[in-house]
Amino acid sequence: MIPTAAPAVIHSKSSISRRAAISLLALLGAVGPYAAALPAAAPTPAPPARAAALPRIEIGPNILVSRDGDVPHVEAHISANPKRTKSLLGGVITAIRPDGGWACRTYASNDGGMTWRASEFAEQVEYGGGDPYTAFTPQGTAIFTALDFAKDEKGRPRGFLRAWRSQDGGFKWSDAMELGYSYDHEQIIVDQSHGKYSGRIYIGVLYGYPVYKVGVFRSEDDGRSWVGPVEAANGGGTIGINDVTPVVLSDGTLFVPYGDFQFMPEKRQSKGRGFHSTFWTVASTDGGVTFGAPQRVVAQQTNFDDKETFISGFGKFAADADSTKYRDRIYFVWEDSRLGSYRIHFTYSKDRGKTWSALRAIDDGIPKTSQQFQPAIAVNKDGVVGVTWFDTRNSKDNKHFEEYFAASVDGGDTFLPPVLVSSAPSDPGGRGNSQIAPLMFKGEPDSISMSFLSAASRWGSGGDYMGLAADREGAFHPLWTDARSGTFQLYTSAIRVVVPADRTAAKGGGEDEEEAAAKKPSGGDAAAAPARVETRIDDKVEFIFDPTRFEPTTKQVEIPMRLKNTSGKPIYPPIRLEILGYGFPKYESEDDKKRNAENAPSALNADNGKPKEGAVYDFKGALGTAEALEPGAVTNPVVMRFQLVDPTKAPGVRWKATGMTGGQ
Repeated sequence: MIPTAAPAVIHSKSSISRRAAISLLALLGAVGPYAAALPAAAPTPAPPARAAALPRIEIGPNILVSRDGDVPHVEAHISANPKRTKSLLGGVITAIRPDGGWACRTYASNDGGMTWRASEFAEQVEYGGGDPYTAFTPQGTAIFTALDFAKDEKGRPRGFLRAWRSQDGGFKWSDAMELGYSYDHEQIIVDQSHGKYSGRIYIGVLYGYPVYKVGVFRSEDDGRSWVGPVEAANGGGTIGINDVTPVVLSDGTLFVPYGDFQFMPEKRQSKGRGFHSTFWTVASTDGGVTFGAPQRVVAQQTNFDDKETFISGFGKFAADADSTKYRDRIYFVWEDSRLGSYRIHFTYSKDRGKTWSALRAIDDGIPKTSQQFQPAIAVNKDGVVGVTWFDTRNSKDNKHFEEYFAASVDGGDTFLPPVLVSSAPSDPGGRGNSQIAPLMFKGEPDSISMSFLSAASRWGSGGDYMGLAADREGAFHPLWTDARSGTFQLYTSAIRVVVPADRTAAKGGGEDEEEAAAKKPSGGDAAAAPARVETRIDDKVEFIFDPTRFEPTTKQVEIPMRLKNTSGKPIYPPIRLEILGYGFPKYESEDDKKRNAENAPSALNADNGKPKEGAVYDFKGALGTAEALEPGAVTNPVVMRFQLVDPTKAPGVRWKATGMTGGQ
């Protein structure tokens, strides 16, 4: 959802000088020709292939998407291109306007989410905006929609709905198309079926206050023009309604969900856990031209008397339009307080929304006081259901949260145990999110008011929705607002749910490892798998840095470093960086060497405990659940902590990088 007006934000400035910043870049940039030679190592046999009889979840490294400043990023959405596997598009609200105000921008990737490029839009920069949403059509055209705060023909501020198209995956965009004003909370779905309305784009919107209507725009020409909105539901002026994520089934049937709520003053007072909001769906079988009668889904219970919990407030729907066994099942997740603390609840329909399964919490086996919120849901091509949410189970004060993922491989009947996705906890009340953005606006007729808005106060849960998409190969890509630095930034990860083709293979359904080994050729070394050997990988990896932290009072710096495999073959752990020395002795005078020795940074958290030469950082834990750093893949960041003597005189650090190569 958008803020009530376009506030400004105060940018936090780094305390480190430009000269010190250059020194810190040099600190980790001297890897390569200045490193010492690595002694030869004995070959290490490749480990046996891991048997996988049961489904498992593989979490890729956390990737920082937003590299555009220490300003909050909130309300994320992501889409996957059906034409190109590695093409992804995200949208977000962030403080990018010249005056520090809020506006939307997109982030595009063409390498599966390893690297991203940001785009901004003239209307957003000029007016400010919110409610970013992304989509791809079957032709691979990217669609981006958002609201912006322009003035209408009478000079009144309005929320204008605009749409943009991109034919290269979101790197270059068309001019904006204006769809009108006084709309809110737009949600997009594209018909990816092979039916009569394949390729039709739908945008659900809220409009008509104080009557509260849900309407649907549609485009039949790949987003070049739009018709609508066609009314799909009406609150009648006595009850509020708001649209929720629409879905399309395999035959092109469009379902538009919405939730109701009390907005009349005498009825909207909450009564603790007795407050309810009911979710409904309306369906269209003629491509969004007409809609049928509402069908009830489930009631959400929300404790608005709980002032300490971050909640996003919107349920999320998804549908299986591709798989054979679970085709046309509709799934729904939402946050609910009926169990006391908030839990992510789930239900599904296998008869096209006529009836719904008994609701249940996806994961209630956590401390009673822990909170779960901000769910997102997607279904991949194989019918696997993926769900993400924020979770405070590992937080001592219940105020820090982490991203979790769970999956169902049986159409929603059961879920695999949830797994932790984020590699560090978020602090939503951190320094960057707590920066006050004063906003002046016209209040009473004879006065001007000033608000004290911040990301922490307006978007304590990171926004009103998070993103989750499944690509054409079945991998899930969450996009979440992560405050591990104290400022909401965008992060993503590639998540794969591995479902064995024959789950009985490891239990009497096939050969065991000894039987399979006995059948292998016995031709000696010529037939054996090549051994893995430890080798220098200086020229096989690229070094990527996440934002650093420098504390001027202690002169300590934290440098999060990632490794990217730029070679064409996997690199296996152990993958290590070792300090060889400081500066460039071959080119330095004796005075230079002495000065560098006096100002050499000391490693504070090396894995082997050494502070200077010989200090080792191991990247094994930075691979997520992967067994190797595959070509083009990026590790999680390893945070290196250094004590500086004088930040303006810190010499560069010489490293050697090693890893295991060869084998299978």
